Formats: sequence, C-alpha cells, structure tokens
Amino acid sequence: MRKPVSTTSVHPRPREGQPLAVLFAGHSQTEPLHRMGPQKLDSILVHTVIDGKGTYRCRDSDYELGAGDSFFIFPGELHTYQADGEQPWRYRWIAFRGPEADRWLLMAGITPDRPLVRGGEDVPLRAASAIEKLFRIGDWTADWEAEGWLRLAFAAWARTNRPKGPPPSESGRSVASIEADRAARWLQAQLANPVSIAQMAKELGYHRTYLTKLFSRERGMSPVRYLQQQRMGRAKLLLKEPLTVEEVAAATGYGDPLYFSKSFKRWVGCTPTEYRQSQR
Repeated sequence: MRKPVSTTSVHPRPREGQPLAVLFAGHSQTEPLHRMGPQKLDSILVHTVIDGKGTYRCRDSDYELGAGDSFFIFPGELHTYQADGEQPWRYRWIAFRGPEADRWLLMAGITPDRPLVRGGEDVPLRAASAIEKLFRIGDWTADWEAEGWLRLAFAAWARTNRPKGPPPSESGRSVASIEADRAARWLQAQLANPVSIAQMAKELGYHRTYLTKLFSRERGMSPVRYLQQQRMGRAKLLLKEPLTVEEVAAATGYGDPLYFSKSFKRWVGCTPTEYRQSQR
C-alpha cells in the first residue's frame, strides 16, 4: 500500500470577478477510510480518481467510484467522501468558479443531481497535474494556461458524459430559458447566504424588474419563492444529518433560528424538530 501523501498548489495571482477562475489543484494518496465532511464549499471542486476506490455522498445519494471516475462538488452542497478501507483511492483535484464554469457544467450534463462522469479519457488527470505544476512554478501566464487545461478537461468530460452532444431540448432553448436557469443556479449557490433579488440582478447584469418577470414566466414562480423553495428543500436534507437546528438555519441562509423554524413550519406544515422525528 502506498504511503499517504497530499499536496496542493494555489493560484499565485488570482483575479476577482472573472467569468472563470481556476483556484487551486492538487493530488492525494489517502489513508484507508480517510473521510472528508460533512462540509460545504464556496467553489466547484472536481476529483478524478487515479486508482483505488471510495464513496461520494451528496443530496442523500451515495456513489461508488473507481479509477477514471470524476466527481463534482457544487458550491453550498453538503457532501461527504471517503476512501475505501482496503483499496484507498488516489486522486487529483481542481477547484474553480465563475459563470462560465456554470455554463460548461450545464452543457456537459453535470449537475448536483448528476455529479459524476464515469471513466473516459485521461485528459482530466493530465490537466490537474499540469495546473498543479503551473501554480507551483507561479509564472505570470499561469492564469491563461490553467484555463486552457481546464477547457481540455471539460471537453473530455463532455465527450464521455454526452457522446452525442446536448439533447435538442437543451441546446435549442430560448435565451430567456437559459438566463432563467442561470439565475436559478445563482440562487442555488447562495442558499447559505443572505441575498437580495436586487443583488442577483446586478451580478447577472439585468434590471431587477425585468429579471423577476423573466424568471417568473420561465419558472412559474418568483425568484423569492424559488429561493425559499430551495432553502426548505435543503433544510429537509440537512435535518436528516447530525446537525442542530441552529446549524441547519445557518446553512440555509437564516441568521435567526426562531425565524427559520417559523418559516419552515409555514412551508412544510411542521417544525424542524417534528420533521426530524418523522424521518426516523
């Protein structure tokens, strides 16, 4: 069995506000049963398994992974991953974020409900290795080169995940539908943060009234109601975990646990404690 090791190289000169930002990359040979989480991240993190085995848990689903598989961790998603007890995995990872990354994930068919790419090409492993080396050297062109390698990795994931390309229903969508989905993903990434529709509109480059009407027409509900729906859905999942009601409230954007409990009861019909007891 290999000796456990872990290294990470961080972007030497990160720039804020970019459509795509590669943050860090690294690799690890884990110990048997090595576990990460439960935890939430504020960026997208993808691991590609070199060899060995392990499990990934997200949104109440468990996934078994092996050599060549890639698993994606989305911002704000409670997750856990653990190495196998007899064949602990060795993997490489890349962390990134930005609206361009959101678009690539959508086109590749990678979502929080479908967070895996099974097998496929070795390009993602080569990309992670190259990015880690670029950041360790720290050359001023590392930003461009890292983005180039990430594009190659995404091309490989997309070919593996969707060999025939995106389905017509997705590639032929209207601009309004695409923008509504973009707004929905923005809201999903903010579930743990206090946000406003005005803030969302500003960051996405739209007038608040226009974006609200567009979103309501495409999604059948207002952005505010959608945000509450997603937060309550997240709260239901978190209440199945060994977390206090205060921790669940904080993880779903509520600074006041009492207000969270009242909102939860209005939405679900029972208190968080009652819901937790009903799930046992």
